[in-house]
Amino acid sequence: MPPDLFPPEALLRDSAPPLSDYGWRLLAEGDSWFSITATGRYSPNLLAELRLPRSAAIVNCAAPGHTLQRMVDRRADGHCERLLHHRRLARYWDAVLLSAGGNDLIVAAATPLADDAGVPTPEAQRLLRTFEEVGHASAAADWISEPGWARLADHLRANLAAFVAWRDQGPSAGRPLLLHTYATPVARPSGAGLALQGWLYPVLLRYGVPAAWQQALTELLFERLRRLLMGFDQASGGPDATPGVHVFDSAGQVALLPASPDDAGPSGDWINEIHLNASGYRKLGRAFGAWIGAVMARYP
Repeated sequence: MPPDLFPPEALLRDSAPPLSDYGWRLLAEGDSWFSITATGRYSPNLLAELRLPRSAAIVNCAAPGHTLQRMVDRRADGHCERLLHHRRLARYWDAVLLSAGGNDLIVAAATPLADDAGVPTPEAQRLLRTFEEVGHASAAADWISEPGWARLADHLRANLAAFVAWRDQGPSAGRPLLLHTYATPVARPSGAGLALQGWLYPVLLRYGVPAAWQQALTELLFERLRRLLMGFDQASGGPDATPGVHVFDSAGQVALLPASPDDAGPSGDWINEIHLNASGYRKLGRAFGAWIGAVMARYP
C-alpha cells in the first residue's frame, strides 16, 4: 500500500497527523528523488511511488538539491536532526529513509577549474581531469582525478557517520537506516529550472570530455558511487560496513528504460538528465517497498 507523506511542520500543528494509527512510522531525509514540489502538488518521486506491505506514515524532510553535507549541516533547516535526537522534539521511528550521495557527486564533478581570482583549482581538489591533463584517453577512468575521488569518498563517509550518530543519540538508536543506490543517467542536455542544459552534461563539456567518452565516464562515476554506498551496508563485510545501515541496490536490481542521448525532453523512464519520470519511480517504488518490508521483518 502507498504511504502517507507529511512535512515535518505538520507535527507542530494542533491537528497533527495520528502517527500512532500507522503500522510503521518512518522518517525520511534526502534529495529530489524523495521530495515533492514546494507547492505541495504531486511530482514524481520515489517515496510517493513506494508500495509497502503495511500502512506507513512518512515524515519527509527531503528537498531538491540537498547534498548529504547539507543534510548534516546544523545551519540548514535541521528538521531531521531535531526529530532524531532533540531532547524535546525527537520521536521514535521504526526506520529512517535516506536518499543521499547523488548530488554530492554532481557538486564535486562541477568544481570550477579556477576560483574567482583566476587561480587554477588543483587536480587533487577536483573530481574530473581536463582534456589537457588527460591527453589521449584509453579508459573512462583517465578522466577521474583519483585524489579528488578519494576526497569525495571521505566526505561521504564522514557525513554519513554524522547522520548515523544522530540516529543513535535519540529514541531510534539502532533502528534501520535505509539507503538506495542511484540508477545511472544518460549525460544529455536535458534539465530544469536554472539547469536547463542538465547537470552533468554541461560539466563534461566544460572539462573538455569528448562525446565519445561522456557516457562511459558517467557510467563509471555512478558505478563508483554505487559501490561506495553498497559498502555502507552492514552485511557488506567491508571497512565501511555500518551497523543498522541497509542499502537497496536500485542500480543493480531494477531495469529502467534509458533516455536517448539525443533527446532533450522526457525519454525512456527519465523526465530529464538525472531525474526519473513517474514510470521510472513506479518501477523503483515497487521493488524498494518490497525490500523495505524484508528488512523490517528482521527488526522487532
